Amino acid sequence: RNAVKNSPLENAQTMAELRRQLAESAKELQDCRRQLAEALEHQAATSEVLGIISRSPTDVQPVLDAIVESAARVCGVDDVLLRLLEDSNFVSRAHFGPMPIARVEINIDDPRFRWIVEHGTLHIPDALAQNEFPNLFVLTRVRTFLMVPLGQQGEVVGTLTARRTEVRPFTPAQIKLLETFADQAVIAIENVRLFNELKEALEQQTATSEILGVIASSPTDIQPVLDVVAENAARLCVATDAQIRLVDGEVTRLAASFGTLASLELRPILPENPSGRAILSRKTLHIHDLQERKDEFAGSEGVRRGVRTFLSTPMLREGTPIGAINIRRMEVRPFSERQIKLLETFAAQSVIAIENVRLFKELQERNAELREALEHQTATAEVLSIISRSPTDVQPVLDAIVESAARVCGIDDVVLRLHDGNIMVPRAHYGSIPIGRVEISIDEPQIRSLREHGTLHIHDIRAAQNDFPRLASTSWRTWLGVPLRQQGEHIGFLSARRIEVRPFTPAQIKLLETFADQAVIALENVRLFQELKESLEQQTATSEILGVIASSPTDIQPVLDAVAEHAARLCDASDALILRANGNSQERVANYGSMPVLEVTSNTTSRGTPAGRAILDRETIHVHDLAASESDFPDAQDRGIAMGVRTALVAPLLREGVSIGAIYIRRKEVRPFSDRQIKLLETFADQAVIAIENVRLFKELQRRNRDLTEALEQQTATSDVLRVIAGSPTELQPVLDAVTESAVKLAGARRGHIRQYDGEFLRLVAAYGESPEELAVFQVPVRLSAESRSGRAFLERKPIHDVDAQ
Repeated sequence: RNAVKNSPLENAQTMAELRRQLAESAKELQDCRRQLAEALEHQAATSEVLGIISRSPTDVQPVLDAIVESAARVCGVDDVLLRLLEDSNFVSRAHFGPMPIARVEINIDDPRFRWIVEHGTLHIPDALAQNEFPNLFVLTRVRTFLMVPLGQQGEVVGTLTARRTEVRPFTPAQIKLLETFADQAVIAIENVRLFNELKEALEQQTATSEILGVIASSPTDIQPVLDVVAENAARLCVATDAQIRLVDGEVTRLAASFGTLASLELRPILPENPSGRAILSRKTLHIHDLQERKDEFAGSEGVRRGVRTFLSTPMLREGTPIGAINIRRMEVRPFSERQIKLLETFAAQSVIAIENVRLFKELQERNAELREALEHQTATAEVLSIISRSPTDVQPVLDAIVESAARVCGIDDVVLRLHDGNIMVPRAHYGSIPIGRVEISIDEPQIRSLREHGTLHIHDIRAAQNDFPRLASTSWRTWLGVPLRQQGEHIGFLSARRIEVRPFTPAQIKLLETFADQAVIALENVRLFQELKESLEQQTATSEILGVIASSPTDIQPVLDAVAEHAARLCDASDALILRANGNSQERVANYGSMPVLEVTSNTTSRGTPAGRAILDRETIHVHDLAASESDFPDAQDRGIAMGVRTALVAPLLREGVSIGAIYIRRKEVRPFSDRQIKLLETFADQAVIAIENVRLFKELQRRNRDLTEALEQQTATSDVLRVIAGSPTELQPVLDAVTESAVKLAGARRGHIRQYDGEFLRLVAAYGESPEELAVFQVPVRLSAESRSGRAFLERKPIHDVDAQ
């Protein structure tokens, strides 16, 4: 409809424009189709190369061939060449196209290669139109040149070169495709390298496993191991042969060989032959070409046999050479670092095998001794196990010791005795021989010998009857006594008895001494366990008391009750009392226990009672038997004995050297307290003093806090009034109002006011806290008179404090 409205000329112009736009769109569509077809072709080419990579994990050549062919075909290139870096030269590895390769190898210093190392891809649209690479056209007749580096871990390892004989620059898409092909080449090369490394590692592990298997299956025969080592060394190191030679005095003896070369049975250890030099230097010797060094190794058998490359690794045991492994090649082809390392591994395995055989033979020779030692170890292990299971009871351990000693050592009878005062009493017995005497004096000859000289072994008691008459009167014939020592002190002994003359072996004596040590360990364990238990109980008690102190800063009674309870319980006393000194008397402030306590609350403090003496002398008093201490404590006899007290212990409560009381524990039987219990009671006394002092200090701190708070409030109020005075130098009323308010607040009053005398009346000039009704009353002038409180204060010139205003 719009076209109808326009003129014919305008319609023609519009149609021409539409045709032009349609033509451009068709051209753009054609370009897009061409680019899409090109992209698909590139993608198909790269996919094809990736497929070849996946199918050739062990051979890189098919991949490289496919890359140069695909690059030439897809990019329309006359010629594509792929080179890899080998020993500072770029060597041709794949080529597609009719153009000849000018040189098989090109040095890394060539300008083109230096350029790509520094800048990356090199694109020369026209070789004749540039001067940077002047010989490019002369050497190759190439007009357009593209070189893409193959980069691996930041290093250039090769190049991919596309060449055209006419000037036809590469498009960005073609350059990108060539760079993709270069990346694929690197991937393929890396895949093959990793695969080969994995294959070699697997072969080495398999060989190592095989050798270890032979070592395990031949614990007494070294030959199968050496044969397998020689075979694997030759095969995995790609050598013509391998030989293992062992040191035998001044020569080496051929122990194993694998390969086609013959070897002498014996060779002198001299630096003139490679194997001898490796042994003497204790270092691996690698000769790239033996024939070039034949003058240096004139004594070498390999020189005469035409050997070219030689590798010898010494076999070292704790730094001492015991042999060498030699591998040889008939052509000049040096061994790689991996192969050298592998041969050194085989040498180490051979040493292990040789050492295993030697140790195994020694083991066989010592089997009987080890079996006996194992029995002894098992017995001691059993005892140690019982020790670990009986940390609080020593008797099962002692019983196990005498039984194990009798069983393992073939003894008729074993007795273990321990000190009990001046006698030795049996604590464990195993066997059929009865114990003749339960108690043995520590002064008997055999006991003195054990104490002074240690283990006593009497082969035949009858032959030693003059020295040990008591033993000679028994039915025993052989006797062994081992002392039990704890921290250098003789605490008992372990005796083994036989009814026939059959002396104990050194191993059996050593075992009995071990059993004695274990008995001491068990005794010490029980002692330490008890000490640990007591220490833990003390720490727990201390912690509980400190907790009560912390939770009762103003109340001393819960603390004193806790101290009394723990003192009685942990010191194993019948009861505990805490007394406070009050002038010349004592006041009971806490008690715990079953013993009766006098109903009176105070007693005169005197040195005639344990508590009084402890308070007055400021020292701990320990009364072993109150009934036997009448002369020392006459004032305590009737009362203490009547209440059943026999043993008493009193610790004073000292604050800065002054006695403020005492803590008193008692027992109904004569059983003195131990040093540990005395020390513990003194600790409880210190804690009671700390608690008392804490309460006193806390209350004093509360009082001082109140005083400081009141002073601070007064100072603040004064400061507020002074601030009002400073702010109102010409006005009196704000000052009077501030003074009235501060006075009411500081005094904790409900209301307050200020009156001023005008010569006849006291008139209200400031008020605070009054209600409107009260303010109306107080505004009435008050005539100056002593009948009113204000008037009396004014007339008497002093404060008037009416405690009860009613």
